[in-house]
Amino acid sequence: MKLRDLLATIPNIVSITNHPAMDVEITGISTNSHACKSGDLFIGMPGTRVDGGEFWESAISAGAVAGLISAQAVAKCPPTAKENSGEIPCVIAAEDMTAACASVAAAFYGYPAQQMKMIGVTGTNGKTTTTHLIEFILTHAQLPTALFGTLYARWQGFEQTAVHTTPFPVELQQQLKLAVSAGCEFGVMEVSSHALAQGRVMGCGFEVAAFTNLTQDHLDYHRDMEDYFAAKALLFCPTYLQGKAIINADDEYGQRLIGQLKPEQVWSYSIEKESADLWLSELNYGSTGVSGILHTPMGEASFQLPLVGQYNLSNMLAAAGTVLHLGLSLDGVVAALPQFTGVPGRMERVQIKPDQDISVIVDYAHTPDSLENLLKASRPFIQGKMICVFGCGGDRDRTKRPKMGKIGAELADIAVVTSDNPRTEDPEKILQDILEGIEPSAKPLVICDRAAAIRTAILEAQPGDGVLIAGKGHEDYQILGTEKIHFDDREEARKALAARFGG
Repeated sequence: MKLRDLLATIPNIVSITNHPAMDVEITGISTNSHACKSGDLFIGMPGTRVDGGEFWESAISAGAVAGLISAQAVAKCPPTAKENSGEIPCVIAAEDMTAACASVAAAFYGYPAQQMKMIGVTGTNGKTTTTHLIEFILTHAQLPTALFGTLYARWQGFEQTAVHTTPFPVELQQQLKLAVSAGCEFGVMEVSSHALAQGRVMGCGFEVAAFTNLTQDHLDYHRDMEDYFAAKALLFCPTYLQGKAIINADDEYGQRLIGQLKPEQVWSYSIEKESADLWLSELNYGSTGVSGILHTPMGEASFQLPLVGQYNLSNMLAAAGTVLHLGLSLDGVVAALPQFTGVPGRMERVQIKPDQDISVIVDYAHTPDSLENLLKASRPFIQGKMICVFGCGGDRDRTKRPKMGKIGAELADIAVVTSDNPRTEDPEKILQDILEGIEPSAKPLVICDRAAAIRTAILEAQPGDGVLIAGKGHEDYQILGTEKIHFDDREEARKALAARFGG
């Protein structure tokens, strides 16, 4: 596209209509001045510490046709004529860089979200499992589907590890374009509160938007729970929601969200409330999953889900409501569910021998609510003592640390408090914050080194005990200071199990 045409997609912008660059074909867009190449449009995004727009000169020196930057960056670094040509570089100011970046990215890649049926899933917990379930059911029905989430972006023939739960606009629109080019008809996306607050999904319309729940998290970013809820609720405003909202009626914030929408816009779901549009009955919990009757607007059917925990029943309901609205049959949904194998790092069992005498589970639970759900869901499947290894991340919401300590100590038989991702905080200070919520009589084990904590828990467990390793799940790294080192709870658990069994 020509620069002139790209800029025309941005609302309330005054472009330099007579600049020669306006009629130059833009061959790429970049938000990194160091990565710019000839033919690119540089988009300088304001950050928390520095405004990227201030680096427009290096971007243009690298070959960028023009710079699209904030009005503040233009005022701080105004373009002046080059000495050798007298020409003023093409630098365009935008008042709202969030909207400008999203608009340009969507236009440059040909509005790919309009060429698929988009499904957005938001909430504190359950997004990853719910999106994987939706992807699995659609794929089982032989419908080409792309998944965008915390773990990866993937579709047939493509998989890329994710850096953020929801990518920033340029990367997101590029991935959507690739998915469309690969023939995908559906796009299933985890939509984070950060992404909604920052406008990363502008340019995307969602045929279905699902809300799982809202519990304390990210209060280092959001002012309070009301601000956090307001960000999540953005997904259900007319800017994004074009079809049906699938909302958890068992969650108090879900109830509030239902009340904000028109009844015809919503399908509610509940594990047991018969007043919901989707609900369950005759539940039978086993060691390898749950069975029962699934009630929906399309009728009822028996189901089997090879996952444990009530929260996974809630995730299943969200996924079922989503695909039923998209036109799949109820029979097709319940036929697919028994074949679902789960999600990496979500209630993932670690086993190195068939007759292993202890159970070891790795999970991503890193909030008070998700840790409580994990421990309660696991209890029926552990014959002996339940040992929980957990910590809290540094440079994040400190108020949840004592809450997680209290939950871990009260619900587990043995709490092992350790490091998570301390980042730039003192790991010992984080542990002290966690211990503030634990009564000394609980006698928790405090082992700062996470590998040593996992090893101790597994080696000291007795036959029949269960070891739950919470907080990092699928992550294969630990952040110490500003350095990211390789660390995988599952690998450490396998090493400890090998030592236990003399492997």
